[in-house]
Amino acid sequence: MLLLTGGIAFVAAAFLLIEWQSLRERFLLSFAAGFLSITVGCSLAPLRETGSFVLGIWLSNSMLPLAHLCFLHATASFSGRRLARSWCLVPLGCSILMALPGMGDQALSLFNAAAVALLSIAAARLLLGNQRKPNRSETRMLVCTFLFHGGFYALKATCAFAPGAFVDLSRYAGTMIPISLFEGVLVAVALAMSIASALRRRREDHATRLAESDALTGLLNRRGFERRADRQLARPSDGGALLLIDIDHFKTVNDCFGHQEGDRLLVALGEYLRARSPVGAIVGRLGGDEFAVMLPRLDEARALQFAQDLCAGFGQRVGPGNCGTLSIGCATFGAGPGDWSDLHLQADRGLYVAKSGGRNRAGITRLHANGPESASSFLFPLAANG
Repeated sequence: MLLLTGGIAFVAAAFLLIEWQSLRERFLLSFAAGFLSITVGCSLAPLRETGSFVLGIWLSNSMLPLAHLCFLHATASFSGRRLARSWCLVPLGCSILMALPGMGDQALSLFNAAAVALLSIAAARLLLGNQRKPNRSETRMLVCTFLFHGGFYALKATCAFAPGAFVDLSRYAGTMIPISLFEGVLVAVALAMSIASALRRRREDHATRLAESDALTGLLNRRGFERRADRQLARPSDGGALLLIDIDHFKTVNDCFGHQEGDRLLVALGEYLRARSPVGAIVGRLGGDEFAVMLPRLDEARALQFAQDLCAGFGQRVGPGNCGTLSIGCATFGAGPGDWSDLHLQADRGLYVAKSGGRNRAGITRLHANGPESASSFLFPLAANG
């Protein structure tokens, strides 16, 4: 079991180091350092049979809390957090206590198990706190592994002084010792698999974000927006609204001021929509100067008011002389499942109403049994009209 644990830890460390060479993720180095510490500890453990306390017992057992400190540092790095330096005192304090003269096997096992349990549960808590954020489901297996491992070592610490649990560490004799070795093999395998799974999910999420992001504005592109819009329309909800947004006379901006100024205007609109949209809104650039905002749980009146505020605010934001006004088409959807194509067509008709009415305003169409009926375009009191 000891040899098997060391072998698995060495293979896991080698795999993570190879992955780090291509990905350059810091958390991979920390996980690899933890597995290498376990490998060193397993390699030194047989020396206890020769009577070497320093190498075979003290240093070998000290490697285990050190490995779990590396794992805790790795989870903090993975979660985008900074680990407090005070955590370094846990393995250090454990090593100091184990080095004190007169310590029996039970006390050594208690300190070692308590340190491992504390560090493992702390790693699980870091990951659990991070799972409240989106796209963190890849760490579930890792959380379960740390929780199981920390719980086992907490139980092991409470059993340290139980009769027959730990008889002689120099010969690995005692009820808990073979159980602990078997658990170590299981956890080494589970931890390596969990890290590989988290790494794969992170790669997939990164590739998806790249495929669904607009390079210029950082918003969702058409593919990403339509995917999230379809998901929103398919789930039970209280309805909402879709806004299609065009920059008025955008071609004139490019022709008169150059494409660099046109790109600046697109970036400015992207930042403006991201800042002004409420929590839960889906914001994207569908292509060219066409943007879209899906607003869950907004009725027609509030959606039109929001469109009015966007028109008024953006004209003031970009300053006069740059044709920085907006035309907005609005469409609403009900609580039941909806169709993206129909909703987009309805908002596009509203956009046509806004442009036909003179631009720098919002338009909306309402669907009736005899076909779409155009409503009045909503004019806003701005100094410059597109």
